[in-house]
Amino acid sequence: MDLYLSALLTVICAILVWSWLASGKDTHSAHLPPSLPSDPLIGHMRILMKLGSDIISFNVLGHTTIVLNSRKIAEYLLSKRSYIYSDRPGAGNTMVLSDRLVGWGNNTVMQPYGERWRVQRQMTQEFFHKRMNENLWPIITKNSRLALQRLLDDPERFESHFRRMTGSSIIKAVYGYESTESNDPLLETVSSALQGFSQALLASNFYVNFIPWMQYIPAWFPGAQWKREALKWRWQTEQMLNVPYDWTREEMASGTAPPSMLSQLLARYTEEPSEEERDIVRWATGALFAGKPCTLAYYYLNPFRFFLYFFVQNEAGTDTTLAISLVIVLAMAMHPELQAKAQTEVDSVLHDKRLPDMDDRPSMPYVHAIVKEVLRWRSVAPLGA
Repeated sequence: MDLYLSALLTVICAILVWSWLASGKDTHSAHLPPSLPSDPLIGHMRILMKLGSDIISFNVLGHTTIVLNSRKIAEYLLSKRSYIYSDRPGAGNTMVLSDRLVGWGNNTVMQPYGERWRVQRQMTQEFFHKRMNENLWPIITKNSRLALQRLLDDPERFESHFRRMTGSSIIKAVYGYESTESNDPLLETVSSALQGFSQALLASNFYVNFIPWMQYIPAWFPGAQWKREALKWRWQTEQMLNVPYDWTREEMASGTAPPSMLSQLLARYTEEPSEEERDIVRWATGALFAGKPCTLAYYYLNPFRFFLYFFVQNEAGTDTTLAISLVIVLAMAMHPELQAKAQTEVDSVLHDKRLPDMDDRPSMPYVHAIVKEVLRWRSVAPLGA
């Protein structure tokens, strides 16, 4: 009986997959650029070759990808005609975006263009545009110098120190929360959510990204371990959004809230925010933690390498600061001759009497150029944000 039931379920699943792929092809193929004939089910997985066009499309397991194969066409469509083509599709990574799974669909950088996206983007831009960054320098300086002491004490754990430094800076700026311990519970809450998000982000790891209707499979269903993982990651995401949000609200209620992005946003509401307004504010602030996991080679810290962090904070979004900082470490480990030249520039300004700060930036053009080149060389999210 079990054998017949398994065979029947397999046939039904195959029919449903075929129907879904076929319907997607009929609906969207007329609007796509030139493409090769595709195979049933696997699409263009077997044949990926160049076409005589600067813009092509291919299909793999039901997912259509459009490739802009020249700088000219990319600039034309994404810059000159950005009002048409700069939107993000409403579908893609079902594991990450679906409210039934991990539930990051309201993250500002993943939303399609619309009123909610405009509101959240405006909130972020208002507090983190280039001129406002100067207000964050005291926070960055304090956490950087604390990290420097930790690095001198335990250089082998440099990635952990950078992670704490970055997280402490962000959570102070966004929520006003001061992290005072290595295993801070609030930072641990954020870290757990981001680890789950990073795993869910790998689209090829989950069949639900190719067969979206699988999101409706119940968590108790045999073989649905991925669904149980998704629900765990969703709970961690809710904790990341709610715990620091609630902390700031409690501090505001008691009149002891330090200045922060969230306290200023909430102060604008003369009445209790609606559920939608609350969710918009939660995501506009909570999404600033999102980053890319990165593992790099071992290095030994000196003041010059640490100084690069200050420049990175002013050049990059807060959500990618950790990854960019670690890439700079990698670059200096790979090119010690450039590090030595930059160290000479730093020494000529500081004379071994103090640590650098952002006011020294105009006096260090070579260091600035290195950071700019690293951002070009290994951009964390070249087109995603």
